[in-house]
Amino acid sequence: MSVGSPTAFLLWAILSVLFQIFHIVHLWLYDRFKCIRWHAGRQPGTFKRVMTYSYLATVPLLICFGVAMTVLKFKEGYVVLPQGQITPRPLELWRASSIAWVLPLYFVFSVGWSFELVTHLEEFAFWLFLLHQGPRKREWFRSGEFRLWYIGSMVAVVGMPLTTLITRRDLSTCLAWIFLVGSVASTLTNVAFIHVLFRFPGFLRYVKVEGAEPDVVVRLTLFFQLNVVRVVFRFMVSVPLLVLALDGIQGRHRIIMNPFWSDFMIMIAGLGAFVSSTITLLIFFPRSITKESGYKAKPLSDPSPSPKSVEAFNDHLPSISDDEYHHHISHPPTSHPASSSVSGSYFHHYPQSHPYSPGSEIMLDADVPPSKRASRRMVDVGVVVEASSEQELGLGLEAESSQHNNIAPPYRRRPTGRESQDIPRSRSNSNLHPYVTTFTSPIDFFDMEDDSSTMEV
Repeated sequence: MSVGSPTAFLLWAILSVLFQIFHIVHLWLYDRFKCIRWHAGRQPGTFKRVMTYSYLATVPLLICFGVAMTVLKFKEGYVVLPQGQITPRPLELWRASSIAWVLPLYFVFSVGWSFELVTHLEEFAFWLFLLHQGPRKREWFRSGEFRLWYIGSMVAVVGMPLTTLITRRDLSTCLAWIFLVGSVASTLTNVAFIHVLFRFPGFLRYVKVEGAEPDVVVRLTLFFQLNVVRVVFRFMVSVPLLVLALDGIQGRHRIIMNPFWSDFMIMIAGLGAFVSSTITLLIFFPRSITKESGYKAKPLSDPSPSPKSVEAFNDHLPSISDDEYHHHISHPPTSHPASSSVSGSYFHHYPQSHPYSPGSEIMLDADVPPSKRASRRMVDVGVVVEASSEQELGLGLEAESSQHNNIAPPYRRRPTGRESQDIPRSRSNSNLHPYVTTFTSPIDFFDMEDDSSTMEV
């Protein structure tokens, strides 16, 4: 099977080289290549190293295959068929010097594709592992999803080169069999990943309700959107190559012998492969522009009115005489329930040299220095007095509340069922797995001996 023109493989070579350049630049900006060191990561180990180095080795292998096949294709050129059709020279008519390179390049391509399958399986298994978390928090390395990943990875790493080895006797169909095995495995993984994508929005709502850090919620939301796009591009890889494989191992090769459809399938597959690999890079090694720029948000404090604004507001209030004040103390009003709830006797420890009149509850702090008045605020249910300490107020809140239990607390509506679900829990009461609360990347996490402990992201 001499599928694809020299121009189609040239596109593969260009895309692979461009992605390798982007790969290097991204890792440099990410952490100056610290992530590829042997002991890199929050929990260095075999899993982290296998995932990192297998993913990093995929692109150079595809560069080697794409560039070498482009050179060989252009070197062999085209032939004119008896029907007058111009087509790339079939492998049977290649020079012996060129034929000698074909089988090694097929092995390189099969190994590179097997590493790509390892990456796909790990992402699927890890996200499935998070979706299956319940009240009992499991460890990744003891889970069934982890066993699914390493068994599938061993099958992929052994199966792809083994396919090349078994079909090496007939180079005209060898690439078709590689396409068939690899595209079937990729398609099955992509179809299974759709299940994860359908369940992921519910998982995000659960993470929000359980009170995860905002950075974690934002990162998971971004990764969900990237995964949706990536699955689409992965289908752009597996489906065209599956069509070419089926046409190459049986039938009259109508698609392969068609110059347009043959090149179209190869180009679409190459475009989908490197776009999906780029998205994988952004997920495995996510950059944080906020941290890279050194920006730290200032902690927000409770806003309070300035002393000048409070003093200017109180200057516009009418003053009352001492006789009116003593008359109010001896004859408390009964016709205004709102004002009776904040009568002057409730604040008898609080200094009040100026009189008080009904309907002027704000005058309670008319004689207080602005520095103390600035820490108070008013709400629509009455007067709320706030101070930095009980010494400023001169009263014990608990004792006063017991003496004046006739003051009804402000009415608060009980939240509905949907609203209560949307109220986030505190981190101490959260049922989230530590992998979620400390999530940064599907390949950079660690097992905790104490599942209740947390770590800053």
